[in-house]
Amino acid sequence: MEVSWPGIRLDITHACEVTGISARAAELQARGRGRWSDLSILEPASREALRRALGRPESFALALELQGNGRENAVHLHCAGHWQAARRLHVCQMADTSDLHRTQSATDHRLSMLQEMVDGLPLLIIQLDTGPWLRCAFASGALLHLVTSQTAGAVGRDALTLFGPRIYANLQGLLPQCAQGQAVPFAWHVTDTEGKARVLEGHLRSLFDDAGNASGHLIDALETTAYHETMSELRLSETRLRRFVTASSDGIVVHEGHQVVDANPSACRLLATTADALRQRRFADLIAPESRQAYREREGRASHDAFECDLVDSAGARVAVELIGRSVQRQGRQMQMAILRDVRDRKDTQARIQKLITDLRSQMERAESADRAKSLFLSAAGHDLRQPVHVIGLFLSSMEALVQSPRLQTSTLEEVTNRMRSSLDTLSRLLNSLLDISRLDANAVAVHPSPLSLGALFGDIEADFAESAIAKGLRLDVVQTSRWVRTDAVILRRILDNLVSNAIRYTRQGRVLVGARTRGDSVEIQVWDSGIGIPSDQFDAIFNEFYQLQPAADSAGGLRGLGLGLSIVKRSARLLGAALKVRSTLGRGSMLSITLPRCDSAQPSETTVAKTLTPGNMHAGFTRRHVLVIDDDPTVLLAMQELLQAWGHEVWCAASADEAIVLAISQSAEIDLVLSDYHLGQDINATEFIDAIRACILRPVPVYIFTADTSAPVARELQERGLSVLHKPVRHDALQWVLEQGLP
Repeated sequence: MEVSWPGIRLDITHACEVTGISARAAELQARGRGRWSDLSILEPASREALRRALGRPESFALALELQGNGRENAVHLHCAGHWQAARRLHVCQMADTSDLHRTQSATDHRLSMLQEMVDGLPLLIIQLDTGPWLRCAFASGALLHLVTSQTAGAVGRDALTLFGPRIYANLQGLLPQCAQGQAVPFAWHVTDTEGKARVLEGHLRSLFDDAGNASGHLIDALETTAYHETMSELRLSETRLRRFVTASSDGIVVHEGHQVVDANPSACRLLATTADALRQRRFADLIAPESRQAYREREGRASHDAFECDLVDSAGARVAVELIGRSVQRQGRQMQMAILRDVRDRKDTQARIQKLITDLRSQMERAESADRAKSLFLSAAGHDLRQPVHVIGLFLSSMEALVQSPRLQTSTLEEVTNRMRSSLDTLSRLLNSLLDISRLDANAVAVHPSPLSLGALFGDIEADFAESAIAKGLRLDVVQTSRWVRTDAVILRRILDNLVSNAIRYTRQGRVLVGARTRGDSVEIQVWDSGIGIPSDQFDAIFNEFYQLQPAADSAGGLRGLGLGLSIVKRSARLLGAALKVRSTLGRGSMLSITLPRCDSAQPSETTVAKTLTPGNMHAGFTRRHVLVIDDDPTVLLAMQELLQAWGHEVWCAASADEAIVLAISQSAEIDLVLSDYHLGQDINATEFIDAIRACILRPVPVYIFTADTSAPVARELQERGLSVLHKPVRHDALQWVLEQGLP
């Protein structure tokens, strides 16, 4: 029956019959699994233990666990069973100890982990209680086996049984010295299982609770066998010590009661003084003020760990050292020896390493920033690259409609073709700008400075840009000059092409002027325009990728550039080591210039002329070529064949290296030009078979390699083989120049 007893209470007869339960017990039964009546609410082991206890007419105490709550939420009860002989039953009163049980389990787990950790350390730690037998409360450390054979069951044993008579007597003598809370040092000489003598040095200290009462004694020790063996050797021979001290590369200072008594030559050199001068000083005074406290804290310890500090030499300069303290016997007296190791070089090295790490981190941040900039770069390029493709697609659709028209007008077809070519040229120019940026970023552009005639270069520029200027209604004035500069002709031509094309693009009316002025030992090449001008606060920004002052219509079909021209100019000028200058008045025009070293005119054989593949450099006469074309892409191969045949040339096409060699053998007397793609699939490139092609042809013929790879290794490889390169996409006028000029 249910009664109103407080707490958890059960009345259970000798036959395990439950005659009464409290409200709290009923509540547990409602939330648990099973019933109190047959004890099924308990875990099997707890149920069996309780039944055994109930079977005896005596009081008992048990730890019980309710059934089915899981390990994390287990309910633990402490059961106190009181035997009432008059009633012939047990009155079981229970307390919920779940929280206590979980806390104890967690504590036991932590203690177990701590025990495992300490057991692996090369030390000895033992805690004794304050009773008369000094029983062991805790024992751990890898050195425990050196002082007792009871390592498995050390806890609970008295000190005499644990350590034996000799160490026990030593402890009894040390305990009175610990009464004031002092750590008392000791040294134990023991013998290991192999019969080898070992030395343990440590401290014995008393532990006190918050009330100031002694709660135990703690022993901690380290093995100092090697140290004592070394010191024994030093004590055996004063001469050996003197030789060691004198010859040591480390500084050594011996002092007694802090008064310096001797110093070796290395210490004298380190402190820039003499041994006699050092003997007049206290060793602690040699240590920099901020390091003295740390030295004093280590001085009284039995261990001899090294620590870094600063010494002060005779001139007052700081000397970074690693200091190691040793106790020595000299002439029968106990002294201290300080070993001073100069660590200035190490600190300098560490500082350099830290600086290197800082620099690397800075470079990594710059690389990440550059990567983000590249993402923005490609995102911004998307529209301008798709635009000419879109235009070409529209013109192709127009051409298809014109071809199907019953009245096909040649003039209309020619106009569509010209506009398609203009759009294709724009796309090619955009891609070439991206390739230029890529090659400059990859350091794939080699600089070959040589004397260059600005007069010849200016003539080419005037011929190339005159048509573009006229198309926009502008006047292009190129002031001829007889000046010469020393620079890389190809890179300078790229710079001037971008400056002039930019000037034409951003000038609505007026003129563009190109000229050169002497500036001492240098020549300043200037490009003036009467265009929109540049705000003074944007002089630096205009050299960033994709930066445009405002949408500027390109003369070529109304399509805009990518805003890469001045970025290419800046990077190319950096390659040449040339200075760029910007002057501008908003709304009235701008002047951009590059300054190069002046030189005397060169002999014709020394002159390097920038050979740009443009219509202005093409011969007017037509030369019929017999061309071997090699490309593994059938579409490209067919397009090349139809284009070259339409231009009046004879063409043989090969889709692989093997086909090319067969054609070179069969048509060896006819072939006078070879055009080959660099990559032919299956990891084959042109340099692996082009020598075989040349060997099959009866006479030397020009060989041109088409590639979109602008990396430095590929450029060097092709240059070493003496192969001319055309970077994709190849303009039609550049291809015509190759066909009409051959090798330069």
